[in-house]
Amino acid sequence: MEHPFLSTDEIAKMKLEDIQSKITELTNKLGIAYNTSGNQYLIHQLLMALDSYNSAYQQKLSELFPKDTDEKYKNKIDIK
Repeated sequence: MEHPFLSTDEIAKMKLEDIQSKITELTNKLGIAYNTSGNQYLIHQLLMALDSYNSAYQQKLSELFPKDTDEKYKNKIDIK
C-alpha cells in the first residue's frame, strides 16, 4: 500500500541513489519507531512511505535491466 500523500510522479523523477538514501532513512526511522514508541499509527505511516519508495526503486531497476530484449538469443543455448 502506497502512502496517499507521496506523489509517485515526484518519486519517479528522483535519481536511483536518492531513492536508495530515502529508503535507508525511512528504514532507520522505522527501527527507531519500533524500538522506542511502539506507536502503531507512526509505524503504519512509515511502512506506507517505505512501500512507495520501494516500488519506485523496483521500477527504476526494471528500467535499467529490461527483460527479454534480445529475442534473437533466446533459444541459442540448447543443452541436452
